[in-house]
Amino acid sequence: MSKPVLLAIILITLTAYPFCASASANSQVGVQKGDWIRYNVRVTGNPSSDENITWAKMEIVTVQGPVITVNVQTEFANGTLFPENGIVLNLDTGAIGDGFFVPTNIAPGDKYKTEYEGIVNITGMGTLEAGGAQRSVILGSAALTNYFWDKQTGIMVAATSTYPTYTMYTTTSQTNIWQPQILGLNQEIFYAIIAIVITILVAFFLSFLFWHRKTGAK
Repeated sequence: MSKPVLLAIILITLTAYPFCASASANSQVGVQKGDWIRYNVRVTGNPSSDENITWAKMEIVTVQGPVITVNVQTEFANGTLFPENGIVLNLDTGAIGDGFFVPTNIAPGDKYKTEYEGIVNITGMGTLEAGGAQRSVILGSAALTNYFWDKQTGIMVAATSTYPTYTMYTTTSQTNIWQPQILGLNQEIFYAIIAIVITILVAFFLSFLFWHRKTGAK
């Protein structure tokens, strides 16, 4: 092979490499350091003691590109608390633990390859009550689990896992990522509206009382 041809091949390879790297590193992450979420877990059937979970809490420690480090605390039915700190997840490689996250830029029809569950088929979009608020969610189906991830942040908000001897239902109980809602409104907005309505009613009542006394004195 002549030197010009060899140099051309090397140049093309080096030029194409950044594009290949960027194409594999395009996962969009929607959480940040300090975010946390707590799950209620209900297990039916005959789980082993290390699968009979009652609740779990996950806290985001660091976010660096597609790499998310989390701490997870789990409580089992026998009252045992099990902390796992410094769990490193990577949305580009599909290392997402028990389905904790997906990239926020996936869409129905996509297939997302994960480390433990294999291929997750993204089946649709919907809405779901999670942590006291209605959230837009991404629906996904794997071999053993049906998932719901929050569309804005990519964090798992619900899941149903079916194993040979038991079924595990996971739902969101609390989070600091979004605010609980009342009648579809954030709590702060709802209470602000209530305060405004009360102020208007009090002002109206005082005005009526003043008018009534004024007319009665004539």
